[in-house]
Amino acid sequence: MKGFPKVIKTKSDLVNTFKMAKKGSLKKADWLEAVAKLENQNWIMCPVISLSEDRKAVTIMFCAEAAAGQRVKNGAVYPTIQSIETVEVDKSTTDTENAATEGQEAAREGTESGQVAAGQNTATHTVLKLSKAVNMGTTEIGIPAAVSFYDRLGISKEEVEEMKGELEA
Repeated sequence: MKGFPKVIKTKSDLVNTFKMAKKGSLKKADWLEAVAKLENQNWIMCPVISLSEDRKAVTIMFCAEAAAGQRVKNGAVYPTIQSIETVEVDKSTTDTENAATEGQEAAREGTESGQVAAGQNTATHTVLKLSKAVNMGTTEIGIPAAVSFYDRLGISKEEVEEMKGELEA
């Protein structure tokens, strides 16, 4: 991506780089790759703690952005959230869950030790009941971000798709 801007911050940046790619000043593949990176910002990727046997119930760390009716990203599968349940889980359940929970807690609290503070023996998890099963071996699931990159740049998804279509043709 030599010569390509490091960041695209505004709609005019996106449109100008599109025009440059269309003229041949920038590589079309570089522009399409940059748009793909921007589109990935539309999702909050949450690690999966556990899956139900039928893979329609997914447990993740607490995620306030998850809401019933949203479509979640799981590879090429986009199931809809049917219901959400918030549960308190004892941190001493299993060593594997403890390691994951303590690591995420430490990252969130900014501590390096990962030690659990006195009186905090529970962790909050979000259980998502989905419309269809997620992929086998799923390790993370995408929850829609509150603000999409389209909103941040002030451009519609249709405009971006139209530009992508022109370059891919």
